[in-house]
Amino acid sequence: MRFPEITVSGTPDERGFAHGEALSSEIEATINFYATIFKKSSGEIFERANHFRNIIQEYNPAFCEEIEGIAAGAKIREPLWIYALNSRSEILAFETSIPANECTAICFQPAALLGQTWDWASQLEKLAVLMQIEMPEGHRIQMLTEPGIIGKIGLNSKGMGACLNILMVNKPLNGVPVHIVLRAILESKSLEEAKAAVQRSGCGKASHILFGDQNGVFCGVEFAGDELFFIQNKAQYMVHTNHYLMRPINPDGGYFSNSYARFRVADEKTSSLIKFSIDEMKTILTDRSDPEFPIWQTYRPDNDLLDAGTVATIVMDLKKQQLHIRKGNANNIQSDFTIAFEN
Repeated sequence: MRFPEITVSGTPDERGFAHGEALSSEIEATINFYATIFKKSSGEIFERANHFRNIIQEYNPAFCEEIEGIAAGAKIREPLWIYALNSRSEILAFETSIPANECTAICFQPAALLGQTWDWASQLEKLAVLMQIEMPEGHRIQMLTEPGIIGKIGLNSKGMGACLNILMVNKPLNGVPVHIVLRAILESKSLEEAKAAVQRSGCGKASHILFGDQNGVFCGVEFAGDELFFIQNKAQYMVHTNHYLMRPINPDGGYFSNSYARFRVADEKTSSLIKFSIDEMKTILTDRSDPEFPIWQTYRPDNDLLDAGTVATIVMDLKKQQLHIRKGNANNIQSDFTIAFEN
């Protein structure tokens, strides 16, 4: 089984309309899912979404054109729902009791490899889609995303890739949404341009983005509410889970036990590598040596998400501009497939 694949092209509103039209039922299901776990009234959701619409408009008006196009294509009466999807991490902050057990991200500098587990609700395994975005000037993006969301995990035709870890900090999150920043990185033609897009987005979110290029130069950025910290990759690899590395914001234990456990396993196994290969990264990202806190997580009951676990495992070969993907978390080689840009 593979994730569905769609390609959108043209102007921002044309790309959005094609996205919305192709995934109308999936977008409706995604809205229904988040409307449930936001634990807010529609009025409260729309108020927050409208705030983020204004923030996104100031950051990049073309992103708003694409979002509005999605709403039109999917025949969503209230476009603010699509803004809510694109700011879902910021709206969700502190509204749920989800432990810090979401994603493990790794980069291998010598081979220019970047990868992660995407750990989230089991419902998203049925809804997630592989999307290729073709810009008028020829720039292309390949990403695994949620219906209605314009930026997520992926790479582009310039050999730039980006991964995401959600983090937690007890501060207001009112800035440019992290999924919008991911899209800005994927639209960048170089690492310098991507860093500038991150800097321009400012603070007001709580996440870590690990991004890099086909030359094996990687950078991490931790957003911590009113602060952000860049992590320059100086070793042959970098590992990140769901706690801050640059500041002791999240203590080891309790709520963050899962994150620290996964970090230790991934860091230990990566530090002992002699060869930095795709197969080695896949092995680490599908590790279950810690039975309590595995990197590759089967779905488990969750008070907020019903069932949560590894929705997908993604490894990006930035030199070859290939995405290696495993759908779900079952030991089934038939769920593995590779996506590359067509010449």
